[in-house]
Amino acid sequence: MQVIDALAAALADLLREDPRRVVLGEDVRSGTMIGITRAVAADPEVAPRVVATPLLPATLLAHAGGTALAGLRPIVVLPSLQAVLEGLAGLREIAQLAWRNGGERTAPVLFLVPCGPGFCTGADAGEGGEGIVARIAGLKLVCAGRRDEIVALVRAAATFEHGEDPTMVLLPRALLLGELDDGASAELGRSPLSAHTLRAGGSITVFAWGPCVETAAAVIDERGLDATLIDVAALQPLDREALLAAARATGKIAIVHAGPRAHGLGAELAALFADDAIYTLDAPILRVTGDDAPLGPLDEWRGLPDADHIAHALTTLLQH
Repeated sequence: MQVIDALAAALADLLREDPRRVVLGEDVRSGTMIGITRAVAADPEVAPRVVATPLLPATLLAHAGGTALAGLRPIVVLPSLQAVLEGLAGLREIAQLAWRNGGERTAPVLFLVPCGPGFCTGADAGEGGEGIVARIAGLKLVCAGRRDEIVALVRAAATFEHGEDPTMVLLPRALLLGELDDGASAELGRSPLSAHTLRAGGSITVFAWGPCVETAAAVIDERGLDATLIDVAALQPLDREALLAAARATGKIAIVHAGPRAHGLGAELAALFADDAIYTLDAPILRVTGDDAPLGPLDEWRGLPDADHIAHALTTLLQH
């Protein structure tokens, strides 16, 4: 089963479980471009709660905010991070609602946003738009890092277990197009919305998110590297204490992520470690990223660092 099929089935289950949940999006009644809402639109029990909206992200986001204020739990399916940026003004209004009224009203909106290479998206893969979205006060931003955790991550986000702030889940297309192992979508026993350790080692700490998590894990395993691997997962707010503890544990840090090197969340993470963990570091902070924009549609995979690039960087760091 492809990850996208498991996610589509899980979305239908979420609507069956809570009658307050509705799905909003530009083409949600036809399944969206990659099929996220296919199972919802085909189910007569929940299909009436699938609402197609105009091809205007700002209008869609404004409608989602009003729907949430009316007591519903909208799940907004957007086509890309570019669409998020087009509707930035509406997203800011939703995110700022709770703190503007002292927490008396909330807007529990869940945004599902495919991102990164996978459908000849070009600029979407190379712009690193998550760095812009992460600056919006009041919005929780999470990025899926492993295909076998995507369903559990979306379910956890939909229940707003960490509070009713609007939450955006980034879904890397490189993962959505992958195959899901049998039983991989079972409950995890921990929240997938927070930073967590995937590999334990004593020589270096590797911080990754998005599609780079699986690639970094494969490099560590295949090369037998003595490395701790952290799936950062929560991009805003960052799990500062957990990340700092992992950085201090080895004193050698690599930050691996998709998108451009300049002005991204990797730089923010490096600044955090430089500010609060500098006296425990015994090597420069290493960043491994994709190529800088602009990237044409045929070059979109250059937005991801490949396994050889990551392996060379980690080996160099270990030898420092």
